[in-house]
Amino acid sequence: LGDLSDCDAVIEAVFEGMDLKQAVFEQLGAVCRADALLCTNTSYLDVDVIAAASGRPERVVGTHFFSPAHIMPLLEVVRGAQSSPE
Repeated sequence: LGDLSDCDAVIEAVFEGMDLKQAVFEQLGAVCRADALLCTNTSYLDVDVIAAASGRPERVVGTHFFSPAHIMPLLEVVRGAQSSPE
Protein backbone atom coordinates (compact mmCIF):
# COMPACT_ATOMS: atom_id res chain seq x y z
CA LEU A 1 0.00 0.00 0.00
CA GLY A 2 2.97 2.32 0.32
CA ASP A 3 2.85 2.93 -3.43
CA LEU A 4 -0.44 4.77 -2.85
CA SER A 5 1.12 7.40 -0.60
CA ASP A 6 1.26 10.06 -3.31
CA CYS A 7 -2.08 9.39 -5.06
CA ASP A 8 -4.76 12.07 -5.40
CA ALA A 9 -7.51 9.45 -5.16
CA VAL A 10 -7.68 5.76 -4.27
CA ILE A 11 -10.61 3.49 -5.18
CA GLU A 12 -10.85 0.37 -3.04
CA ALA A 13 -12.43 -2.68 -4.67
CA VAL A 14 -12.04 -5.58 -2.25
CA PHE A 15 -14.63 -8.23 -1.37
CA GLU A 16 -17.90 -6.89 0.12
CA GLY A 17 -17.04 -7.67 3.73
CA MET A 18 -17.22 -4.91 6.32
CA ASP A 19 -14.27 -6.19 8.38
CA LEU A 20 -12.06 -6.36 5.30
CA LYS A 21 -13.07 -2.91 4.05
CA GLN A 22 -12.49 -1.38 7.49
CA ALA A 23 -9.02 -2.95 7.65
CA VAL A 24 -8.15 -1.60 4.19
CA PHE A 25 -9.39 1.90 5.06
CA GLU A 26 -7.45 1.90 8.32
CA GLN A 27 -4.32 1.19 6.27
CA LEU A 28 -5.24 3.76 3.59
CA GLY A 29 -5.73 6.38 6.30
CA ALA A 30 -2.23 5.67 7.52
CA VAL A 31 -0.38 5.72 4.18
CA CYS A 32 -2.25 8.13 1.89
CA ARG A 33 -1.76 11.87 1.75
CA ALA A 34 -4.00 13.86 4.09
CA ASP A 35 -5.76 15.48 1.11
CA ALA A 36 -6.27 12.24 -0.87
CA LEU A 37 -9.82 11.22 -1.73
CA LEU A 38 -10.53 7.69 -0.49
CA CYS A 39 -13.32 5.89 -2.32
CA THR A 40 -14.99 2.64 -1.40
CA ASN A 41 -16.48 0.58 -4.19
CA THR A 42 -19.47 -0.83 -2.35
CA SER A 43 -23.01 -1.42 -3.45
CA TYR A 44 -24.64 -1.90 -0.07
CA LEU A 45 -22.29 -1.51 2.91
CA ASP A 46 -22.51 1.57 5.15
CA VAL A 47 -20.08 4.19 3.83
CA ASP A 48 -19.99 5.95 7.21
CA VAL A 49 -18.75 2.84 9.01
CA ILE A 50 -16.06 2.30 6.39
CA ALA A 51 -15.10 6.00 6.46
CA ALA A 52 -14.69 6.00 10.24
CA ALA A 53 -12.01 3.33 9.96
CA SER A 54 -9.87 5.66 7.83
CA GLY A 55 -9.55 8.26 10.56
CA ARG A 56 -10.57 10.91 8.03
CA PRO A 57 -14.24 10.39 7.17
CA GLU A 58 -14.44 13.82 5.52
CA ARG A 59 -12.21 12.50 2.68
CA VAL A 60 -14.23 9.30 2.03
CA VAL A 61 -17.04 8.69 -0.47
CA GLY A 62 -18.77 5.60 -1.75
CA THR A 63 -18.57 4.69 -5.41
CA HIS A 64 -20.68 2.23 -7.33
CA PHE A 65 -19.70 1.24 -10.83
CA PHE A 66 -22.62 -0.02 -12.89
CA SER A 67 -22.16 -3.32 -14.65
CA PRO A 68 -20.97 -4.10 -17.17
CA ALA A 69 -18.72 -1.03 -17.04
CA HIS A 70 -17.70 -1.18 -20.69
CA ILE A 71 -21.37 -0.88 -21.74
CA MET A 72 -22.71 1.27 -18.90
CA PRO A 73 -20.03 3.92 -18.22
CA LEU A 74 -21.81 5.32 -15.18
CA LEU A 75 -20.40 5.91 -11.71
CA GLU A 76 -22.61 6.69 -8.73
CA VAL A 77 -20.90 8.73 -6.00
CA VAL A 78 -22.37 8.45 -2.50
CA ARG A 79 -21.44 11.01 0.12
CA GLY A 80 -21.14 9.86 3.70
CA ALA A 81 -22.58 11.86 6.58
CA GLN A 82 -19.19 13.48 7.15
CA SER A 83 -17.94 13.67 3.53
CA SER A 84 -16.57 17.09 2.69
CA PRO A 85 -18.48 19.00 -0.01
CA GLU A 86 -15.11 19.59 -1.66
